[in-house]
Amino acid sequence: MPDPSHPTHPAGTGPAAETSSSEPAPEEVPRGERHLRLVDDEDGSLVTEYGLIAVVAATVAGVIIQWASGGALVTLFNALIRQARDLVGA
Repeated sequence: MPDPSHPTHPAGTGPAAETSSSEPAPEEVPRGERHLRLVDDEDGSLVTEYGLIAVVAATVAGVIIQWASGGALVTLFNALIRQARDLVGA
C-alpha cells in the first residue's frame, strides 16, 4: 500500500526524473517494496562467488599438500635430476 505522504509520479516526471539513476529514489518506493528491492540486489552473489573460490583453492591446496607429503615430490625431483644427468651424459 503506497504511503499517502509520498505520492508516486508518472514515469519521467517528479523528483526521480531529475536523477540519473534508473531506480526510484528511496522515498518514492512504498515500504513493502523497499525490502524486495534489497533482496533482489546481487551484492550477496559476489560474496558467495568469492567464498566458493576460496573453498576450491583450499581443496586444491590440500590435495597438493597430501600429494607432496606422500613422497611424490621427492620422486619427481629424483626423476628430473636423473633425466638431466642422462641428457648431459653424467
